[in-house]
Amino acid sequence: MRVELERALVLHRRPWRDTSMIVEAMTREHGRIAAIAKGARRAKSRWRGLLEPLSLVELSWSGRGELYTLTGVEYVRGHALSGNALMGGLYAAELIMRLTARDDPHATVHDSFAATLAAMADGAPAIVALRFFERDLLDELGYGLSLGMTEAGERIEREADYAWHVEHGLRQGRARGDEVAVAGRTLIGLVDGRLPDREAIRQARDLMQAALAPHIGPKPLKSVATLQAMQQFAGGGRRGEPDAGDNP
Repeated sequence: MRVELERALVLHRRPWRDTSMIVEAMTREHGRIAAIAKGARRAKSRWRGLLEPLSLVELSWSGRGELYTLTGVEYVRGHALSGNALMGGLYAAELIMRLTARDDPHATVHDSFAATLAAMADGAPAIVALRFFERDLLDELGYGLSLGMTEAGERIEREADYAWHVEHGLRQGRARGDEVAVAGRTLIGLVDGRLPDREAIRQARDLMQAALAPHIGPKPLKSVATLQAMQQFAGGGRRGEPDAGDNP
């Protein structure tokens, strides 16, 4: 197989042999791929600076099997991320690597990832932007939550209380045991793309983490462990909005 200049987002890279690296990228038409970038670790390699994680590039590659060979890299743009936004981007990249199979196309995941990185680069709080990425990822992979209706077929009411369980789905009422408590306005906000306040943001994070857990498996995500070890960054959101230091 030979592919020329396909749009891709770099997920991860690691050293390979003396001067090369293996690059994982999420392409729009071919899904997640892994490819050898020969000589990319040499000091004078043009590719070295282009294959930074979270960069948007155009890749060319050839080969068969699960490990291809890169034949070309063209830079499109990077994302000026730092602090929680950077860690949020790496978290989203790690989710893609953990939940998607190689060579399985998911254009929606690629597009949502690109939109999430762009939103965070423009100042959207990671703790908010990531919830919509998680929603899109679960939907695209067939694990999506029924956010607009309970398991009993009842429409979500903005002022009502709800409880979600990984095996039983969503029901109206207060949470019990290992159920996740979530307000109707939070569920509606997840559908509409707007989480109105801190409580809705916290509930959305709890809900998405619970929904993702069975698919992530027992091995912790490295980005989450790093986030938990970081000190909170100082930030100044408006009242009712998350500070930059809120953990994604």
